[in-house]
Amino acid sequence: MSGPLLLLVVVAVIILLILLVSKVRLNAFLALIVTSIVLGLLGGIKPVEVVKLVTEGFGGLMANIGIVIALGVIIGEFLEATGGAEKIAESVLKVVGRERSVLAMGITGGIVSIPVFCDSGFVILNPVIKALSRVGKVPLFSLSTALMAGLLTTHVFVPPTPGPIAAAGILGADLGKVVFYGILVSIPPIIVCSLWANSRFIRNKFPKLAEEDKIIEDQEAARRAKCPSTIQAYLPIVIPIILIVLQSFGNQLLPKGSSAQNFLGFIGHPVTALLIGTALAFTLAPLGNKDIWDTWVGRALEKSTIIILVTAAAGSFGKILGATGIGEYLGKLIAGSGVPGILLPFLISAFILTAQGSATVALLTTSAIVKPMLPALGLSPELAVLAIAAGAVTVVHANGSYFWVVVKFSNMDITEGYWSVTLTTLILGIVGFLSVAVLSLFI
Repeated sequence: MSGPLLLLVVVAVIILLILLVSKVRLNAFLALIVTSIVLGLLGGIKPVEVVKLVTEGFGGLMANIGIVIALGVIIGEFLEATGGAEKIAESVLKVVGRERSVLAMGITGGIVSIPVFCDSGFVILNPVIKALSRVGKVPLFSLSTALMAGLLTTHVFVPPTPGPIAAAGILGADLGKVVFYGILVSIPPIIVCSLWANSRFIRNKFPKLAEEDKIIEDQEAARRAKCPSTIQAYLPIVIPIILIVLQSFGNQLLPKGSSAQNFLGFIGHPVTALLIGTALAFTLAPLGNKDIWDTWVGRALEKSTIIILVTAAAGSFGKILGATGIGEYLGKLIAGSGVPGILLPFLISAFILTAQGSATVALLTTSAIVKPMLPALGLSPELAVLAIAAGAVTVVHANGSYFWVVVKFSNMDITEGYWSVTLTTLILGIVGFLSVAVLSLFI
């Protein structure tokens, strides 16, 4: 099949994928499997070979990231259920100060969302921002917007959140480098969005404070009394990140095959590191209560199943894309057009996110599309993950569940939601992309 015709087929199949997810509301797992087969058949691959490639792509990616995603979700579940996430929020407030509570909530969101889904993180911290609004006389809109942006930023940029872990697995990126670089590029968007949320313009336009809710306050006070200590709450997040980053740098700096490198390679492997984090998360729960452990782990595994399946299905899609040869053709096309290689993953991801509403689906789908193009784009897998992540937050609107979580829990109307979520995520995505672009000059 000629290059232009193949490109037309790929574009048509990607549009079909987006329509199946956003309009037909077909689950992303099924949509990816179906479009993988359609793409293979239309791309001139033999039918038997299509099925083989789909299963190989599915199984290969599952082997790489299935356990890691499940463990990451378990850690997040324990932090959510024990109140550990709230302890982290309180610690950030003490450091930053309540007078800078908007920035504090942006930073808190950035920390909490590393292991916890951004939707869950917003629900967990919603009582905190409402209390801050009443006590500190800070507009609820400002606090909600900063928290929303902070949560979403690390949700896409920093593993062990499932999205960036999966994207790293698809593209073959070094997870330790993605963690380290992801933290770096998360800082500017969180600061800029917090400043925007706390600007005089926003505070004057949306000055309303949170309303009193005595019942919720009493429930939260009782819950906080049983929370783990602040240090305990941080350990399940911080220790795995440190181990993964150490392993990555050990591979670069230590003698190849040395005992030290082998040791770091073992404890810093994502599976081992997150297993250690999971063990630390178990210490947050009441000791000896095995029923609670079993319930929380079961709940976490239910949440992780769909993510693992969608990620593996994206691996099938990527395998088929690679077999069609579209990556080489597009790479040559882009190289001759003068478009910066780092811009394409960002734009594709932003388009998919805006069309169907899920940052995780945008990360996975774009990673599968971009993988065959990496050599021609001149991007390292790590930079590609981050560029895709920047696009995966660009313009969240009413077709995304996170939009409605923020709107409903912050007592906003739809217009306020577009100001708080949609406009802010446009700013977030642009600043995130610029941060990645600047980073690309140094690595």
